[in-house]
Amino acid sequence: MAEPLLGTPDGAGITITGLGVGPSVVTIWRTADNNRKTVQGERRVIMNDAGYLVDHFAPLGRDVTYELEVLSGPLGPTRALAAPIMVPSTTGWLSDALVPQNSVPLVGRRTSKGDVYLQGEALAALEYQSDISLYQVMGNSEPMALFGPRMAASGVDTSVGTRSEAENARLQDLLRSTAQLVFRPLPEWGDLGLEGTMYLANPTARRVDVNRRHGGEVTWWELKSAQVAAPAIRVLTGTFSYGDVEIMLSTYQQKQDLMAGKKYLDDLKNPLGG
Repeated sequence: MAEPLLGTPDGAGITITGLGVGPSVVTIWRTADNNRKTVQGERRVIMNDAGYLVDHFAPLGRDVTYELEVLSGPLGPTRALAAPIMVPSTTGWLSDALVPQNSVPLVGRRTSKGDVYLQGEALAALEYQSDISLYQVMGNSEPMALFGPRMAASGVDTSVGTRSEAENARLQDLLRSTAQLVFRPLPEWGDLGLEGTMYLANPTARRVDVNRRHGGEVTWWELKSAQVAAPAIRVLTGTFSYGDVEIMLSTYQQKQDLMAGKKYLDDLKNPLGG
């Protein structure tokens, strides 16, 4: 079963049951816009009968289908599809690929001072390069060529602007902390057929303060990246910690009372709220 999760950033929760008693090796697949890929960090993971995971970078505003592939386990190899879901969102997101809490919401068109908005030239064009080597052949005017596969998009322009000091600080914190970004556009952004979840390698982030010396308040962030494969590992930070549980629940009995009548999966989904 899959369900939308709204927060910072918006994502999806996936509940897995019925694997049987004993370890199962599973992979979780995600399909959106006819593009099937594994969920980040969920390839060949081990579960025992049931589990719960969060896809922090689910595509937004479009049908998303999750598939469970059991590679081995008590019940043998099998596959199962969840019903399609849609994660509603009024913004896109730019995120740290390993720290999803470090995310900035993006809009296609500015409607308030606090918006982080795409520049007019953003998402206007994409490049698809191929590694080609040419070899001159003696006595032949036409060289031989060796071809590599066509690569994913490069020159992905996600340049943004903001008039808000708070959002400017969030952007600066994100871009200083990592060069590995996740860009999730809304379906209506551009006509380039962008994937719903794009992992980007961003070698250079250029900040331009527009007319600050003359009282202006606009800051441009020029971002051009190459689309790359998702990390093989899960996110590095959890959405809660044992410290959070300890602060909210001073005794173990309080925790037991909170979870009375509930299942282990309920605790995995919401350890702080029961």
